[in-house]
Amino acid sequence: MLETVDCAKNAMDKRTSGTVKGDIMSQGTQIGLKGDDRKHLGFHNQDGSVRMWLYKDKRGDGVHLNNGNDGGGDWVFNKNGHFYSPQALHAAGATYQEDGNIHGSLWGGHLSGWLNNTFVRDIRLGHMQEVQIWRGPGYRDEPSHVITGVYNGNGDDYVDFVQRRVLQKNINGNWINVWFM
Repeated sequence: MLETVDCAKNAMDKRTSGTVKGDIMSQGTQIGLKGDDRKHLGFHNQDGSVRMWLYKDKRGDGVHLNNGNDGGGDWVFNKNGHFYSPQALHAAGATYQEDGNIHGSLWGGHLSGWLNNTFVRDIRLGHMQEVQIWRGPGYRDEPSHVITGVYNGNGDDYVDFVQRRVLQKNINGNWINVWFM
């Protein structure tokens, strides 16, 4: 029995660290790393290279998950409740891009493209046309045109001129004449 106690007592040098060859099991409620500096939990390959790090700095921004030698940066579960990803974030069939764009099947691609193709971005009036209406041809109701001015040019009791412009809308960077129904 004394031999078993001596083997257990000397299984790992607690003062200088050591290597355990085999599983470590605990029936307690926690396994801890104690100290005031950064604490790493590392997953290593057989050759000693790092496969993954999980770490937290004292008073740091949050818990970091690092992809080790494979690269890719840190994913941070921040203490403010936010999650930070170094690149695009994939959730089911959607991708949240680094620039804030969202790509998914609901939009048929990128959300920015769907918004640009679906909604009017701007409206403008085209070049002004003017015609005499007193003893002149006037204007008929024509698609895309709106009346923008009616005036009396000589000060008598009658309107002399009418002005109109084409009404245009901008969808996806293209100016399109507005038609009536």
